[in-house]
Formats: sequence, structure tokens, C-alpha cells
Amino acid sequence: MRLSEGHGWLEESGMARIDTILPLALLRDRATTDLILSGLDASGVAFALFSPEDELAYGSCAFRLLFDVQPNASTFTDIMRNCHDKRVGPKIGTPVEAFLDMACRKRRSSPQRTFEIDINDGRWFLVNETLLPGGWLWHVFTDITMLKSNERVLQLARDAAQLAADTDPLTGLFNRRAAMERLETDMQAALRDGTPLSLVLIDLDNFKSINDRYGHANGDRVLKHFAAAGRQELRGGDFFARIGGEEFLVLMPGTGLRQATDAIERLRSHMARAENRADLCCSYTMSAGIAEFCGTVAEDLFERADRALYRAKHLGRDRITCAE
Repeated sequence: MRLSEGHGWLEESGMARIDTILPLALLRDRATTDLILSGLDASGVAFALFSPEDELAYGSCAFRLLFDVQPNASTFTDIMRNCHDKRVGPKIGTPVEAFLDMACRKRRSSPQRTFEIDINDGRWFLVNETLLPGGWLWHVFTDITMLKSNERVLQLARDAAQLAADTDPLTGLFNRRAAMERLETDMQAALRDGTPLSLVLIDLDNFKSINDRYGHANGDRVLKHFAAAGRQELRGGDFFARIGGEEFLVLMPGTGLRQATDAIERLRSHMARAENRADLCCSYTMSAGIAEFCGTVAEDLFERADRALYRAKHLGRDRITCAE
């Protein structure tokens, strides 16, 4: 492929504009120039050169295939509009005019720019954009689909490891470490937004006697049964965790004492109905202490809920008590 064939930038009218891009001696050596272009096409890598007016001066075969460059598409905006219309080339999530406005503002904004684009066919490319003298723009597109795939696998592995670190293996609920982190986060949000936050501490009554009488395997079934009941009865925005042997925590963002008490009472009443324990060898009850966040540190909120739980136990168990 010759520079003068199909690209239109080596004709007499355009020669002066590109003297600053390629050495004049190289331009005079048509054979060498043709070899360079043949090498670019044979490499299978997508390359493109845009003029200062953002017209496509040169596009390798790989580039033209990647962006479905049409014979009548002479400018960057022409190419992008065609990609948007045919759902080919880069994914354009915003309205095309908004995308073009953003893209044109970024083009030529720095001497060297690198960014990623995801393609409608599932591939990813790293784009190296170089601003050449005179306003010419040179692009190199490197296929990084495999790297992105590996990155995704690593991210999934990190997420799985994080989830395992945050999860109680017996019940599948969040564990104490995750609960303490969430408590700090929810307290900061409550302070920032001026919204209520309630903390509930729950203890299964006389759990040691269940283990002693029915065995630890049945004790484990009770813990899993209660975890499942909590998932069913608690609200979608509530955070439910196992923080000790038979100790559980519920965080209720945007919830004051009255609403929190009503929600926990529904859970307690659910546990009291025999039909909801049909698959267990024994009955069990729960006690709970509730405290509403009042702007103090996490230790204070936790201690107030714990004192309320202690009072519930002292008053006979199977009940809910609110912090004073």
C-alpha cells in the first residue's frame, strides 16, 4: 500500500503539512515508505494518524476493521458516529454527541495520553495517543483483552478472599470483624446525614444447656436456624452478623428505637411459634438489647446496647430491652 493510495495526504497539496512528521529523505524514498506501511499492516496492530483537522490520514487494516471505517468516513467524528449507529468499535454509553464533545476536548489535550477502551465485541484495547508537531495525532491500539480477563479473575479472587475473611463459616452471616467495620461506616454516615441509627445485640437464651443436652451438632443447627430466620424476618437494609458463639448483632441504618424494637419483636415472635421450629429437636428463645446512636464513639454505643441486653437477661430472658 502506498501512502498516496487511499489516504490522500501525500499529494502535492498536503506535502508541506507532513514534512515535520517524516524526514524528507524518507518521503522521497517511496520503497522504504511502502515497506513501513506494509509492516504496520502485517503486524496486525491497529495504528491511525489524524491530521490537525482530525481527518483520518492513515489507518492500518487492523484499525479500519476495529472501527469499521467506511469509505465516506473522513473525520474522527464520522468514524465514531458510524460506530455508535452500528454498535461496533468502542462502547459509547452516553449519547453520541455528548461522547464526541468529551472525546474532542480530550484529544490533543496533552503530548502523550494513554487510556483504555472496551469494544462492543468484548475486547479491550490500550490506546497510546501521541501529539505530533503541527497538531497531527498518532494512535496505537494494543489488545489487552487477556490482561483484562486476568485482572477480572484476580479481582474475583480478591473479592472471594475478602468475603471469606468477613463471613462466619457456620451461619454464612458477617463475622465480628466485618460488623465492627460496618458499625464505624454507619456511624459516620449517620453523623454526616443526620439520620438515626440503631444497634441491636442479640443472645440466644440458655444456649449452653442446648449444647449440653442435645449435643453440639444440634447446637450448630440452632445457630444456622436462627441465622436463616433473621435473614427472612429482618429488613433488606439491616446488617446481620454473628459476633460470638451465640451472640448476634443487627445494625439498622435510618432507624430509631421504636422502629428497631418493632422489627426485632417480629423476629422474636417468629422464633416463639412452634411451627417455625419444626425441623429442630428443641425450642429456643432470644434476648435483645437496643441502643440508638447519639453521636458518641462506637465503644459507647456498643456498651449501651450490651447493658440493655444484660437487663433483658436479668429480667427473665425472651424479651427486648432498650438502652436508657
